[in-house]
Amino acid sequence: MIYSPLLIVIYGFIIFILSLASVFDIKSREVPDFISYVFLVGAILLILILAIYEDSLQVLEFIPLSFALLFGFAYLMYRLGQWGGGDAKLMLGFSFLFTNISLNSSLSFVNLFINMLLFGGFYGLFAILALGVIKHKEMKKRMKIYDYVLLVAGATAIILVYFLIVYPLNILISLMVLLLVVIRYIYIVSMELMYRDISVSKLTEGDWLADDVIKDGKIVIRRTNIGLTAEDINKLKSEEVKQVRVKIGLPFIPGILLGAIVTIFFLNPVLSLFAL
Repeated sequence: MIYSPLLIVIYGFIIFILSLASVFDIKSREVPDFISYVFLVGAILLILILAIYEDSLQVLEFIPLSFALLFGFAYLMYRLGQWGGGDAKLMLGFSFLFTNISLNSSLSFVNLFINMLLFGGFYGLFAILALGVIKHKEMKKRMKIYDYVLLVAGATAIILVYFLIVYPLNILISLMVLLLVVIRYIYIVSMELMYRDISVSKLTEGDWLADDVIKDGKIVIRRTNIGLTAEDINKLKSEEVKQVRVKIGLPFIPGILLGAIVTIFFLNPVLSLFAL
């Protein structure tokens, strides 16, 4: 696949900004606003330059559809409490850069959406599994006898299925059994290991409360899906609340970056596989 110099600049800009945002997301679970604003302004300028470079306004005509799909989905995830505000702001920039509806384009917002869901989902799954391995001592404390039975039974079933059932049915059944075992593992990690008590002085905007904050029988702050605001944090401090329990979300911007890289270099591997 041959890219024009301008497209190389656009792809370099995307990968650089998303990589920088991923570093902040992993280290502090928070992406500075200036990164989102730089990405948004840069995206608008680059897509306008691309339109002038190609002497065509076709690269701009599907921006409303891209905005509706990419930013609409991101905002929905934000309101549901699955994504942070930084994730949604970055997707706004994507909606101005990935404006092609063709599946054969490396700037297809359809390809980006599919790859982001699929490969971002793989990233999320891997991250949760890795967290369980890192906190294996805590995992052991929370695992029950039937969890070990499920693990042994699943491994035995996979071995038997693989050798006793014909290909490719054995692969499909093995993956289904593995998924059942993994789902239980993910449940333990997400319900038991992704909460922690944190000092109010260390809270940042967007942190998700695990429960309503109650002091002296009165609700100080109610838990919401969109996380804490600056006003909420100030109120906790004014009420002299020392510590709250928060939910630790996975940094998802690396998953968005992975989806973007796959789109840029491979278009849509899933649809290509179905085509084959």
